[in-house]
Amino acid sequence: MAHENKGHRARLRARIMKEGLDGFQDHEVLEFLLFQFLPYKDTNKIAHNLLNSFGSFSEVINASPEQLMTVKGVSEVTACNLTILKEVFVRYRRADLNKVNLKDSGDIIKYARSLVEDNYCEKLVVVYLDHGTKYKFSEEFTSGKIDKVNVETKDIVSTAVRVNAAGVMLFHCHVNGLCQPSEADKEFTKQLFIALASIDVMLLEHVIFNGSDQFFSFYQEGLIQEISAKYRESF
Repeated sequence: MAHENKGHRARLRARIMKEGLDGFQDHEVLEFLLFQFLPYKDTNKIAHNLLNSFGSFSEVINASPEQLMTVKGVSEVTACNLTILKEVFVRYRRADLNKVNLKDSGDIIKYARSLVEDNYCEKLVVVYLDHGTKYKFSEEFTSGKIDKVNVETKDIVSTAVRVNAAGVMLFHCHVNGLCQPSEADKEFTKQLFIALASIDVMLLEHVIFNGSDQFFSFYQEGLIQEISAKYRESF
Protein backbone atom coordinates (compact mmCIF):
# COMPACT_ATOMS: atom_id res chain seq x y z
CA MET A 1 0.00 0.00 0.00
CA ALA A 2 2.83 2.38 0.92
CA HIS A 3 4.64 1.62 -2.36
CA GLU A 4 1.43 2.16 -4.36
CA ASN A 5 0.76 5.43 -2.52
CA LYS A 6 4.30 6.62 -3.24
CA GLY A 7 3.90 5.89 -6.95
CA HIS A 8 0.58 7.74 -7.12
CA ARG A 9 2.08 10.81 -5.48
CA ALA A 10 5.07 10.79 -7.81
CA ARG A 11 2.78 10.61 -10.84
CA LEU A 12 0.66 13.50 -9.53
CA ARG A 13 3.75 15.65 -8.93
CA ALA A 14 4.98 14.88 -12.44
CA ARG A 15 1.63 15.98 -13.93
CA ILE A 16 1.71 19.23 -11.98
CA MET A 17 5.29 19.97 -13.05
CA LYS A 18 4.31 19.37 -16.68
CA GLU A 19 0.76 20.81 -16.87
CA GLY A 20 0.26 23.10 -13.88
CA LEU A 21 -3.10 22.91 -12.06
CA ASP A 22 -5.49 23.78 -14.89
CA GLY A 23 -6.35 20.18 -15.71
CA PHE A 24 -6.88 19.12 -12.10
CA GLN A 25 -10.17 18.78 -10.26
CA ASP A 26 -10.58 20.41 -6.85
CA HIS A 27 -10.23 17.17 -4.91
CA GLU A 28 -6.95 16.43 -6.72
CA VAL A 29 -5.53 19.84 -5.80
CA LEU A 30 -6.51 19.32 -2.18
CA GLU A 31 -5.09 15.82 -2.27
CA PHE A 32 -1.76 17.18 -3.51
CA LEU A 33 -1.69 19.87 -0.82
CA LEU A 34 -2.35 17.26 1.84
CA PHE A 35 0.61 15.17 0.60
CA GLN A 36 2.98 17.69 2.12
CA PHE A 37 2.00 17.05 5.73
CA LEU A 38 0.24 13.65 5.62
CA PRO A 39 2.90 11.30 4.22
CA TYR A 40 1.22 8.01 5.20
CA LYS A 41 -2.53 8.62 4.92
CA ASP A 42 -5.11 8.31 2.17
CA THR A 43 -5.26 12.02 1.27
CA ASN A 44 -7.74 11.38 -1.55
CA LYS A 45 -10.36 10.34 0.99
CA ILE A 46 -9.60 13.29 3.29
CA ALA A 47 -9.81 15.69 0.33
CA HIS A 48 -13.27 14.35 -0.52
CA ASN A 49 -14.29 14.60 3.15
CA LEU A 50 -13.27 18.27 3.18
CA LEU A 51 -15.15 19.11 0.00
CA ASN A 52 -18.24 17.27 1.17
CA SER A 53 -18.16 19.09 4.50
CA PHE A 54 -17.60 22.63 3.20
CA GLY A 55 -19.11 22.45 -0.28
CA SER A 56 -16.29 23.93 -2.37
CA PHE A 57 -12.53 24.34 -2.62
CA SER A 58 -12.70 28.03 -1.66
CA GLU A 59 -14.78 27.27 1.44
CA VAL A 60 -12.21 24.71 2.56
CA ILE A 61 -9.42 27.28 2.25
CA ASN A 62 -11.56 29.93 4.00
CA ALA A 63 -12.44 27.67 6.94
CA SER A 64 -10.94 28.28 10.36
CA PRO A 65 -8.65 25.69 11.97
CA GLU A 66 -11.42 24.77 14.42
CA GLN A 67 -13.87 24.15 11.58
CA LEU A 68 -11.35 22.07 9.61
CA MET A 69 -10.62 19.85 12.60
CA THR A 70 -14.25 18.71 12.69
CA VAL A 71 -13.57 16.74 9.50
CA LYS A 72 -12.43 13.15 9.90
CA GLY A 73 -8.72 12.76 9.23
CA VAL A 74 -7.83 16.45 9.76
CA SER A 75 -5.47 17.00 12.68
CA GLU A 76 -4.38 20.30 14.20
CA VAL A 77 -1.21 20.23 12.08
CA THR A 78 -3.21 19.65 8.89
CA ALA A 79 -5.70 22.38 9.79
CA CYS A 80 -2.89 24.85 10.49
CA ASN A 81 -1.20 24.12 7.16
CA LEU A 82 -4.42 24.46 5.17
CA THR A 83 -5.41 27.68 6.93
CA ILE A 84 -2.09 29.36 6.28
CA LEU A 85 -2.43 28.86 2.51
CA LYS A 86 -4.92 31.71 2.29
CA GLU A 87 -2.74 33.96 4.41
CA VAL A 88 0.28 33.23 2.23
CA PHE A 89 -1.73 34.17 -0.85
CA VAL A 90 -2.99 37.37 0.79
CA ARG A 91 0.56 38.34 1.76
CA TYR A 92 1.75 37.68 -1.80
CA ARG A 93 -1.05 39.81 -3.23
CA ARG A 94 -0.36 42.54 -0.71
CA ALA A 95 3.29 43.01 -1.69
CA ASP A 96 2.51 45.17 -4.74
CA LEU A 97 -0.39 46.93 -3.03
CA ASN A 98 1.98 48.35 -0.44
CA LYS A 99 3.47 50.55 -3.16
CA VAL A 100 0.21 52.44 -3.64
CA ASN A 101 -0.17 56.14 -2.83
CA LEU A 102 -3.15 56.43 -0.48
CA LYS A 103 -4.52 59.83 -1.46
CA ASP A 104 -7.65 58.86 -3.37
CA SER A 105 -10.60 57.52 -1.34
CA GLY A 106 -11.33 54.83 -3.93
CA ASP A 107 -7.76 53.54 -3.75
CA ILE A 108 -7.93 53.57 0.04
CA ILE A 109 -11.08 51.43 0.13
CA LYS A 110 -9.70 48.99 -2.45
CA TYR A 111 -6.44 48.71 -0.52
CA ALA A 112 -8.23 48.35 2.83
CA ARG A 113 -10.49 45.59 1.53
CA SER A 114 -7.48 43.62 0.32
CA LEU A 115 -5.97 43.76 3.81
CA VAL A 116 -8.92 42.54 5.86
CA GLU A 117 -11.05 40.43 3.50
CA ASP A 118 -11.62 36.71 4.04
CA ASN A 119 -10.87 36.70 7.75
CA TYR A 120 -12.38 34.22 10.17
CA CYS A 121 -11.46 36.38 13.20
CA GLU A 122 -11.72 40.10 13.84
CA LYS A 123 -8.58 41.95 12.79
CA LEU A 124 -7.23 45.50 12.83
CA VAL A 125 -4.56 46.50 10.30
CA VAL A 126 -2.64 49.69 11.01
CA VAL A 127 -0.89 51.33 8.05
CA TYR A 128 1.78 53.98 8.65
CA LEU A 129 2.39 56.62 5.96
CA ASP A 130 4.97 59.26 5.13
CA HIS A 131 4.23 62.96 4.43
CA GLY A 132 3.24 62.07 0.86
CA THR A 133 0.70 59.48 2.08
CA LYS A 134 2.90 56.68 0.75
CA TYR A 135 3.17 53.37 2.54
CA LYS A 136 5.95 53.01 5.12
CA PHE A 137 4.94 50.10 7.33
CA SER A 138 1.96 48.06 8.52
CA GLU A 139 1.10 45.76 11.39
CA GLU A 140 -1.85 43.58 12.36
CA PHE A 141 -3.63 43.10 15.66
CA THR A 142 -6.07 40.33 16.52
CA SER A 143 -7.18 38.20 19.44
CA GLY A 144 -8.12 35.16 17.38
CA LYS A 145 -11.78 35.84 18.25
CA ILE A 146 -14.63 36.87 15.95
CA ASP A 147 -15.66 39.90 18.03
CA LYS A 148 -12.53 41.34 19.63
CA VAL A 149 -9.11 42.80 18.80
CA ASN A 150 -6.30 43.19 21.30
CA VAL A 151 -4.62 46.58 20.76
CA GLU A 152 -3.85 49.68 22.81
CA THR A 153 -3.21 53.23 21.58
CA LYS A 154 0.30 53.16 23.06
CA ASP A 155 1.22 50.24 20.76
CA ILE A 156 0.32 52.25 17.65
CA VAL A 157 1.92 55.47 18.93
CA SER A 158 5.13 53.57 19.69
CA THR A 159 5.32 52.15 16.16
CA ALA A 160 4.50 55.56 14.61
CA VAL A 161 7.50 57.03 16.43
CA ARG A 162 9.75 54.11 15.51
CA VAL A 163 9.02 54.28 11.76
CA ASN A 164 8.87 58.11 11.71
CA ALA A 165 5.32 58.12 10.33
CA ALA A 166 3.44 61.29 9.39
CA GLY A 167 0.03 59.64 9.10
CA VAL A 168 -1.85 56.53 10.19
CA MET A 169 -4.85 54.65 8.76
CA LEU A 170 -6.86 51.93 10.48
CA PHE A 171 -8.53 49.09 8.57
CA HIS A 172 -10.77 46.86 10.63
CA CYS A 173 -13.16 43.95 10.03
CA HIS A 174 -16.32 42.94 11.86
CA VAL A 175 -16.60 39.27 10.96
CA ASN A 176 -20.12 38.55 12.20
CA GLY A 177 -21.95 41.84 12.29
CA LEU A 178 -22.64 45.26 10.86
CA CYS A 179 -19.95 47.54 9.54
CA GLN A 180 -21.30 50.39 11.67
CA PRO A 181 -18.80 51.34 14.39
CA SER A 182 -19.58 50.40 17.97
CA GLU A 183 -19.23 52.95 20.76
CA ALA A 184 -15.96 51.23 21.66
CA ASP A 185 -14.75 51.70 18.04
CA LYS A 186 -15.60 55.42 18.18
CA GLU A 187 -13.94 55.92 21.56
CA PHE A 188 -10.80 54.08 20.50
CA THR A 189 -10.59 56.17 17.31
CA LYS A 190 -10.94 59.40 19.29
CA GLN A 191 -8.32 58.42 21.87
CA LEU A 192 -5.91 57.30 19.16
CA PHE A 193 -6.41 60.56 17.24
CA ILE A 194 -5.53 62.56 20.38
CA ALA A 195 -2.52 60.37 21.22
CA LEU A 196 -1.13 60.60 17.69
CA ALA A 197 -1.81 64.34 17.39
CA SER A 198 0.29 64.89 20.52
CA ILE A 199 3.33 63.66 18.56
CA ASP A 200 2.35 65.48 15.33
CA VAL A 201 1.05 62.38 13.54
CA MET A 202 -2.38 62.49 11.87
CA LEU A 203 -4.97 59.75 12.09
CA LEU A 204 -6.32 60.00 8.54
CA GLU A 205 -8.89 57.24 8.28
CA HIS A 206 -10.57 54.30 10.01
CA VAL A 207 -12.48 51.93 7.71
CA ILE A 208 -14.61 49.07 9.04
CA PHE A 209 -15.74 46.19 6.82
CA ASN A 210 -18.18 43.38 7.51
CA GLY A 211 -18.59 39.91 6.05
CA SER A 212 -20.99 41.22 3.37
CA ASP A 213 -18.35 43.47 1.79
CA GLN A 214 -20.00 46.63 3.12
CA PHE A 215 -17.86 49.29 4.74
CA PHE A 216 -18.01 52.33 7.00
CA SER A 217 -15.45 55.11 6.54
CA PHE A 218 -14.87 57.46 9.48
CA TYR A 219 -13.49 60.04 7.04
CA GLN A 220 -16.31 59.81 4.50
CA GLU A 221 -18.91 60.02 7.28
CA GLY A 222 -17.22 63.11 8.75
CA LEU A 223 -16.24 61.52 12.07
CA ILE A 224 -12.51 62.11 11.64
CA GLN A 225 -13.18 65.78 10.88
CA GLU A 226 -15.47 66.01 13.92
CA ILE A 227 -12.80 64.53 16.19
CA SER A 228 -10.20 66.88 14.70
CA ALA A 229 -12.38 69.95 15.27
CA LYS A 230 -13.01 69.04 18.90
CA TYR A 231 -9.31 68.39 19.42
CA ARG A 232 -8.40 71.83 18.05
CA GLU A 233 -10.97 73.47 20.32
CA SER A 234 -9.60 71.72 23.37
CA PHE A 235 -5.89 72.04 22.67
